[in-house]
Amino acid sequence: MARLSEEKINEIRSRADIADVISRYVPLTRKARGFVCTCPFHDDHNPSMSISTDKQIYKCFVCNAGGNVFTFVQNFEHISFVEAVLKVADYAGVEVEEADRMLVNETLDPNIASIHKVCRSVIEYTNYTLATPQAAEVKAYLLQRGINEECIRKFEIGYNPKGDALYAYMNAKKFTDAQLVESNVVRISPSGMHDVFANRILIPIHDRNGNPVGFTARRVDENDEAKYINTSETPAFKKGSLIFNYHRAKVEAKSTGRILIVEGAMDVIAFEKVGIHDCVATLGTACTREQLMLLKNLHAKCVICYDGDRAGINATYKFGKLAREIGLHFEVVDNQLGLDPDEIIDGYGRDELIHMAEKTISWIDFLFRYLQQKYNLENYSQRKEFAVELGREINACTERFERKNYLAKLFELTQFDMSEAEVKEKKNVLVTPSIGLRQPKNGSLRAEYEILSQMLVSLQANNAFKDKLGFLIDENCNKLAIYIIDYYRT
Repeated sequence: MARLSEEKINEIRSRADIADVISRYVPLTRKARGFVCTCPFHDDHNPSMSISTDKQIYKCFVCNAGGNVFTFVQNFEHISFVEAVLKVADYAGVEVEEADRMLVNETLDPNIASIHKVCRSVIEYTNYTLATPQAAEVKAYLLQRGINEECIRKFEIGYNPKGDALYAYMNAKKFTDAQLVESNVVRISPSGMHDVFANRILIPIHDRNGNPVGFTARRVDENDEAKYINTSETPAFKKGSLIFNYHRAKVEAKSTGRILIVEGAMDVIAFEKVGIHDCVATLGTACTREQLMLLKNLHAKCVICYDGDRAGINATYKFGKLAREIGLHFEVVDNQLGLDPDEIIDGYGRDELIHMAEKTISWIDFLFRYLQQKYNLENYSQRKEFAVELGREINACTERFERKNYLAKLFELTQFDMSEAEVKEKKNVLVTPSIGLRQPKNGSLRAEYEILSQMLVSLQANNAFKDKLGFLIDENCNKLAIYIIDYYRT
C-alpha cells in the first residue's frame, strides 16, 4: 500500500510544535513549562487537558484522551492517520511531494479515491472534446473572453458535449453507474442515465492537495436557466472546505507573500489573464471557518477582493467579522467601480484591474464606509450602535497608533469616546474601567471581577487574559473565565 516513508513522518513530527498545532483548534493557557486547555473530546468546562511542549504530547486527565500531534488532529477532525500527517505537514511548512500526496490520498478512502479517478477521466475527455470541431463555437467564445490556450491548459478547462456523450464515454471506460452518480457527473432519471453538465464549459475544482473532486460548469446556451452549476456535495466535494486554485496559488503565495481572494472560478481566471497568479476563490460569498483556516495556513497577507456590488460588499463584511475572530490578518481591495474583474477588464482595461488589486484599505477603513451605510448617524440610538460596533473592532486592533487614530476619527463622527473600552497592559494585570458589576470589598476578588468584566465585552481582553494570566484564584471567577474563553472559541 502506498504510504509516506517513516523518515518523512518523523521529519514532520519533529518540525511541528504540538502547542502551535493544537492552538489552531482550541485556545491554550500557559502553565508551568507547558499549556492547558479545555478538552475538546468530552464536555469539559475546566482546563483538564495538559500539553507538554518538552515531550510533544497531550493528555486529558478526565477522559484519558492523549497522544501526539498527529493523533490530536486525527481525533479532532475525524480523519485517517495519513490525512492528519498531511495536515500537520502543511501547518509546519514541511514540503510533501505532490506525487506522494496523491499516492497517500488514494489509500485513504475507497469512495474518495474512486471520485478522484472519475474526475480525472472527465477532465481528459472534456479537454479532448474542447479541441474538436463540434466545440468550435465554445472555443471561440473562450478566446473572445481572453482565455487563451495557455490559460485553458493551466485550469484544465473542457467542454461536456450535448446529450449524454460523457456517460457513454465513461461507461466505455468501465466506470460503473454507481461511481458516476456518486461523483455527480451523471444523474439517474426515469428516462435513464444523463450527463449532469451536458452542453457546458467545465472548470475542474481540486482539493488543497491537487486532487480533482468536482466541477463548476458555465452554460453555453444562454437560454439555460442557471448560468453556473456546481458539483453537488459528495464524499470528496464539500464546498465549505474547498478553495478554488488553492493548490496552485499556495506556491505563488510563498514568493509574493500575498493571496488574493475572490468569489468564483471565472474571477480567478480573470486575474490570471492579467498576469496575477496568486488568486483563489471561495466558490461563492458564504466563506466558512474551515476555508479561512486554509488561508491562514498559507502565512501570507490575505487580500479580499469580492465583487464591488452590494452582495460582494455584504460578503466582505461577513468575511471580515469571521476572519478577525480567528486572527487572520487581511486587507480589502478598494473596488470603487462596483464591477467584477471581467467587467473591469472589458470596461477599463487590464491595467485598471492590476492597479485595483494593489489599492487596498484596512478592515477598519472598510467598516467606516460600510457601517455608515448601515446606520443613520443623525439618529442618536443608531449613532450609538455605530460607535459601539466600530469601537469594538477598533479596540481589537493590535497596533496602538492605529487604535488611537481610529478612535479619534470615531469620536469626530459620533462624539462618543470609545477609548474607555480599551484594554491596557500594566505589569501583566488588566487595568480598565468597571462596567458596573457589584464590587466586593476584598481587593483580590475585586481585581478578578474587573478582569471578568473586560473579558465579557472585549475579545482583546479575553486574548490578553489567556496570554498573560491564564487562571484566576477564586474558583467561581476561574470557572467564569473558562466559560467566557469557551464562548469566544465557539
